[in-house]
Amino acid sequence: MAYYTIAHLLQGGVLDGSGNHPLGIDAEQMTDAVFDYIFDLASEPPADCAISRESLDKLKREFNYWYPMSLRCSGKDLIPNHLTMCLYSHAAIWEDRPDLWPQAFFTNGHVMVDDEKMSKSRGNFLTLDQACGEFSADATRLALADAGDGLENANFKRKTANDSILSLTTFDNWATE
Repeated sequence: MAYYTIAHLLQGGVLDGSGNHPLGIDAEQMTDAVFDYIFDLASEPPADCAISRESLDKLKREFNYWYPMSLRCSGKDLIPNHLTMCLYSHAAIWEDRPDLWPQAFFTNGHVMVDDEKMSKSRGNFLTLDQACGEFSADATRLALADAGDGLENANFKRKTANDSILSLTTFDNWATE
């Protein structure tokens, strides 16, 4: 996860290495000692480093801007593997720096639409943009608030969103009278 804080400066958004390297750094130059400096494990860069101090400090500033990770939001299905390994790897890498460990996790259930698991293959997949276009942003917010939270699966009900349009319109009319 720490790498994602600097990847855009090294890869320019291209994952296979074929794109423009914004800082002009080749993968071979990214040694363990360089990563130790960038990720706050060493106070000085390696003496034999071919990367400019300016580029190294830019990478280090970018990492320090995003770390520690204050909140990681994820689905409940990732608790036994991804989130657990996140904790293990951060504790192993920054053994003496618990201030760089993840500060909090929030997990949620899956999203259902009208009591069915949301899925493209079922044809009931709904993005926020689509919901806002169909029901309005305010009605979508109310339906989402009603859908549930925590580890339970959230159930977005189209009827609730539709009913919210009427409720909001009625309230708006009452408030303006």
